[in-house]
Amino acid sequence: MRIIKNTAIILLLTLFISAYTYKINENTTPVPLKMVDSASVVATTVCLEACIMVNSQKVVDSFYSGIFQSQLGLNKKVFNYALKGYFFLLNQGTLQKKDTLTIIDYSLSSNEKRLWVIDLRNLTVLFHELVAHGRNSGNQYARKFSNTTNSFQSSLGFFITGDIYKGKHETSLRLFGLEKKFNGKAFERGIVIHGADYVSESFIQSNQRLGRSQGCPAVSENVINHLANTISNGACVFAYYPHKSYLKNSKVLKG
Repeated sequence: MRIIKNTAIILLLTLFISAYTYKINENTTPVPLKMVDSASVVATTVCLEACIMVNSQKVVDSFYSGIFQSQLGLNKKVFNYALKGYFFLLNQGTLQKKDTLTIIDYSLSSNEKRLWVIDLRNLTVLFHELVAHGRNSGNQYARKFSNTTNSFQSSLGFFITGDIYKGKHETSLRLFGLEKKFNGKAFERGIVIHGADYVSESFIQSNQRLGRSQGCPAVSENVINHLANTISNGACVFAYYPHKSYLKNSKVLKG
């Protein structure tokens, strides 16, 4: 019975994602109920139910277990924060690409794969990758974070992806910070997702840690093209660290 209940919860949440992706446009005025088709009615109903349900820890746990296998290593608490912020941004009409969620857990060693791209509609992990932090954030572990230009530190919080362009690191994906205090200068600082030769298992073996960036979440040159195409133009990215000030003051996490 518990399995059936959990499955129903997961299906409802994925239907919620699908309904938003299919029907809800952040730039349009809601249509009176009598004039909309059945898909819109489903979207409205499911959205309201899921927004209430997502605050239930049991629901989030069920959603988590529907996506992850234990060996993938994403901490459930980090997922909880990411999902809460994602739903807040979704309801605010901020997101354009609504079926993916990217999570970076900077509390983990840079020697571990600590970036996940999740397909929320199909409950699958699309990418699980190494990701670098800024050179002034720490060595193997990131410990310091900043929103200051030329700090060469990583930034925390929720971002939205922009377009793909060719820069000094070839394929790069723009990021726009959604939290003024913590990452609002991301675009000004040139914080992007890009590929780098220092993000690889061979670099770790030679240096006992991953290479570091100037503040960008750099990934392997082998995955940047596919990853950037998957999450470009309006997807949610969450960079986590158990930073007391961030967790206490994030307006996105407060909802």
